[in-house]
This record gives sequence, structure tokens and C-alpha cells, in this order.
Amino acid sequence: MIGGFPHRQEDSFFHLAIERLRKQTEINLVSSVFTLGGFPITRVPKHLGARCLNEQPDIVVLQFASSDLIVPLRKHHHGGSSSPVHIKVSTNLPAFGDRLKWHCQSLIGDGLRLKPVTPPEIYLETMHSLALTLLQHQVIPVVLSPFVFGGRRSDRIALDCGERLQQIINSIPNAIYVDAYSALDRHPRWLMLLSDGSHLSLAGQKVVAEALFPCLKRLVQDRVWLSR
Repeated sequence: MIGGFPHRQEDSFFHLAIERLRKQTEINLVSSVFTLGGFPITRVPKHLGARCLNEQPDIVVLQFASSDLIVPLRKHHHGGSSSPVHIKVSTNLPAFGDRLKWHCQSLIGDGLRLKPVTPPEIYLETMHSLALTLLQHQVIPVVLSPFVFGGRRSDRIALDCGERLQQIINSIPNAIYVDAYSALDRHPRWLMLLSDGSHLSLAGQKVVAEALFPCLKRLVQDRVWLSR
């Protein structure tokens, strides 16, 4: 969702935060986005060099979890593809029937004790490894928390992983953690999410942009000060 999917990239939280930052900084900001739509985080490390580090960035914003911590009712959840793909997602806000579906999915997930796509420990270990790899290349990692979900079982896992991820990232010098979950949690799920219960609405994208912006602003201002 860092690329805005299923909305336009111009509506993404990353674009909104960067454009606001451009208006408030003396530095010529050059930004780029690489997405792995539907891919679990375990596939990310092998792409980090070619798609990220080779570009010699100063700051990298990492946003993963929506394809990892969701608890699917079907055994295979976009995991069989060999290339990045986006399933068709409606941009409609959730109606009552959608919210009822979220509730039923939660009950089934709890009753069957279904697991998320990626085990939480693997998700956390990979995020930790990605942050350390970036720092080893003198890149500042800005790590976003998992986002909220409409389904309660997925949402509880996202909350728990967010709290654990915050402890991990805060223990790494120069790594930055952005608590997007708490920012989204202050608003009703039916405003922050689309009808599928996992993708952000336009309002949700704006909320995450508001959470990300001050962190990026501090980093850029520090860089301006150090360059003087």
C-alpha cells in the first residue's frame, strides 16, 4: 500500500508525506517506490540490493504486514504467484454486509485457530534483518507498524506484532519506528479501510501520511543542519 493500491499512487500515504515535505525543506528530495504486491515479506531480502541499495538512498521507508499478518480462510492466500501481482480490490468503503463478513471471518478464524500467512516471529525477524542491513549500508530505516485490519483475529495479531516491532526497532540506534496502527486505531475501521477489510481507504492513507510526515521532517531537518 506504500504505492497507494488500489488507489492512485498520488493518493498514497508515502506520496502525500513526501509532497508535504517538499514544500517545507531546502533539500532537493528525490523519491522512488518499489512494491511487491501480494508478496510475503520473506521474499523481500533478495530484492533489497537490486531494488533499493543499488540506488544509494539516504532514507528508506519500510511498510510490510498487510500480506503477512492477515488470517486467510483459504489455505493459499496470493502465495502461489512467482511475480508481484495485485488482485482486484474494490475502492468502496465497507457497507454493513462487509462489516458483518469481517465479524464472521473472525469467528471462523478464532474457532479454527487459523494462522496468518507469515508466522509473526518470521515477520519480526525479517523486519529486524532488513533494518540492520540498511544501517550497515549507512541508510536510515524508517519502519512503519502493521496497519489495522477489519477482521478481529488479524487485527489482534497486527497489534501484538506492532508492539513487539516497536521494541525491536527502538533498540536499534538510528532506526525510526512509526506507529501507524495507533494513528489508524483512533478512527472507526469502516472509515480507515476499504470493503475487503485490509486495504486502506483514502482517509486511511491520509492518516498514515500524518503519522509518517513528522518523522521524515525531523530526519530531513537534521540533515540540513549537519550540511551547514
